Amino acid sequence: MDAFDRDGYVILREFLSEDEVRDIERVYDEILAGKRVDLTTLGRDFCDMSATYSTPAEKFNMVNVVLPTRHVPEWKGNVLERKVEEVAHKWFLSHDDEAMMDYDQLLAKKPGKTDAIFAWHQDLGYWPVGAPNNRTMTFSLALDDADEENGCLMVIPESHKEPQLRPHRPAAKAGGDGRSDAHTLVADVDLNGRDTVQYLHVRRGDVTIHNERIVHGSGGNSSPTRW
Repeated sequence: MDAFDRDGYVILREFLSEDEVRDIERVYDEILAGKRVDLTTLGRDFCDMSATYSTPAEKFNMVNVVLPTRHVPEWKGNVLERKVEEVAHKWFLSHDDEAMMDYDQLLAKKPGKTDAIFAWHQDLGYWPVGAPNNRTMTFSLALDDADEENGCLMVIPESHKEPQLRPHRPAAKAGGDGRSDAHTLVADVDLNGRDTVQYLHVRRGDVTIHNERIVHGSGGNSSPTRW
């Protein structure tokens, strides 16, 4: 995990086996199909991360389900959660700290949705100011192979070492009502100057891990078949 400390991110290849990925994918598909939970009852826990809260579900570009294991409690303790906790506990212990699960999230970019863009941000920009311990590791499991075509994760390496959090602003379009209109925040980036982008290409079953301060985002999905 030296690379995680140095760069602010790391990729763990083949984190889950194909059988394990298939089990996770099956439950996610059932959630998105409304078979495990009535999605209409989730409020803002079910939204489009690339649009406003008022966007109807049938027009979602990037489906977001917050806390799926809270809404489907029998799924808590699944194989992904167990393996994530094992890795996190080892890393936090090596840094004289303790780990605990904060939240889980399902993000899915529909094929051919070029507007399914996750704006540049730092996770810490979303969190309450003054939290006693902000140190986190965010794990993202790939259920499809991901590259630039279908909007893989992008990071600005070592940006987690910057002394100050970058300014963030609401992504809601003009005429909206800021954070009450849409969930997404946008961080300042300088792609023509100091900031160099690293695309994190992953295969199905791989996991990316990133630091709470690293600047990251993802592009839209122009693939006709992949999520």
